[in-house]
Amino acid sequence: MNQRNATGFIARAVRDVTEVAGVCEVVGNVTAENNTLATVVFEPALCGLYGAVPSVAPLLILVMVCFLLLTLFGNSCLVGVILSTDHMKEPGNYFLAAMAITDTALAMAYHPIAISSLAHGSYPAGPWCRLQAFFIIFLSILSIHSLLCVWICRYIHIAFPLRYKKVLTRERMTFAMCLCVVIAVTPAAIGVSPVRLFTAVAAEEVLRGLEKPQTLITPCLAGPEGITLAVIINLLAMVGIVCLVVLIYYETRRSQKKHNQKMTWNAQAEDRESKIQAVNTLLIVVLVNWITWLPAFVVSVSMKAGSISLANAAPWCDVTTILLQSATFSDSLVYAFRYQIYRRALKKINRQSKLFCT
Repeated sequence: MNQRNATGFIARAVRDVTEVAGVCEVVGNVTAENNTLATVVFEPALCGLYGAVPSVAPLLILVMVCFLLLTLFGNSCLVGVILSTDHMKEPGNYFLAAMAITDTALAMAYHPIAISSLAHGSYPAGPWCRLQAFFIIFLSILSIHSLLCVWICRYIHIAFPLRYKKVLTRERMTFAMCLCVVIAVTPAAIGVSPVRLFTAVAAEEVLRGLEKPQTLITPCLAGPEGITLAVIINLLAMVGIVCLVVLIYYETRRSQKKHNQKMTWNAQAEDRESKIQAVNTLLIVVLVNWITWLPAFVVSVSMKAGSISLANAAPWCDVTTILLQSATFSDSLVYAFRYQIYRRALKKINRQSKLFCT
């Protein structure tokens, strides 16, 4: 690259970053062919809620700490009740336990780094940021696909009540979980791949660096290929869940009219209400997931379409990110409300502690 081309490239890059970042920028240097020129560099600490009002950091840290504690407590109670209660040990609930563990891991990958960034006014750089970008994509996809598996198991349980134990074998469940891991790891690996082309099209990414978050609250970004693929995969999973909801309610209504199914339901009369309650609870979980996921999706699409700049969207990115992270404990809140999961778990802990003391 000669000096004229380097100067022209940097000038275009400065213009691009200025238009995208707005106030989220500082003056920096770019070196090309031993020539150092001043340019505008994206700075996450100047964006978002923290960039606009740094004094709000303690409040944001308090919110993050509360979210983390709720996630750890709620999901631990949910997993504990599933693994320690006999009637909860059915295939769909094992995937539910896997989703709770995944949500806990997702919170651990996000909240400590966000809390540290807000406390110090700077973001993690280098391998730590790349590692977070990988796990944020991987765990978010794995969580949604675990919920999809829960709905598949629930459909089989409703549609084939006498055969579901033969259909949902341990080998098939293991295969399904391994498939979910493969689906989740693919876009995450692509997103953090170090292979990037130094072209004018990628000027903004080169100057910003892939190992920077959009703000101090948002997690570190992966490459656009991985993010796009992850959004598509998650959207398809959510659409699949909606389809399964429709099929389950259709099978439930049909079972009341079909003779064989009616006989089966009569034979399992003591389980029918609990099955319907489980379906309704899962439906509430899906609705909560849509509520937490959709705003972040809309903001991201608006930014990609260019209808809103990063400087203007940054505060909304923070708000939607906080809302999105509430999904890591909202599932356990739903189950606590519907099944008194927290109280049952605390009772078990109390009884075990008394036995241990005696």
